[in-house]
Amino acid sequence: MLEEKNYNNGLAVEILRFTMNPDLQERFLKADHDIWTIALSKEDGFISKDVWINKKKPGEITTVIYWESLEKWSAIDHKTLERVDREFNDFMGEGSFSLEAMHEGNDYYCVRETIKL
Repeated sequence: MLEEKNYNNGLAVEILRFTMNPDLQERFLKADHDIWTIALSKEDGFISKDVWINKKKPGEITTVIYWESLEKWSAIDHKTLERVDREFNDFMGEGSFSLEAMHEGNDYYCVRETIKL
C-alpha cells in the first residue's frame, strides 16, 4: 500500500553538497545534526531534512532540506545563520570542507511524496 502526500504549492527545497576528507565524515555528520539541524528545526517553515552519503565518493555528503515555502525559508534571520555557521566552522575547522549550494540558480519544489506503508 502506498501513501501519497501532495503539496499544492510545493515545498521549497534546499540542496547542499559537502566534500571533505573522508576521515572527517563522522565528525561532520554529528556536527551537522547537533548544530545545523537542531538550529534549523526551530525556524518557522522547517519541515524536514535528509542527509545522504555517497558510498562511491567517500567524504561527499548531500543534505536536502524541505521548507513550507520559499518565503519562510528566506525569512530566517541572517544573523542567526551567521552565528550557526560560525559555530559549525569552529567545530569542524575552517576550510575542512567545501560546499556547493545546488539549489542556487534553480527553483526546486517537492510537489508529491510517495511512501510505502
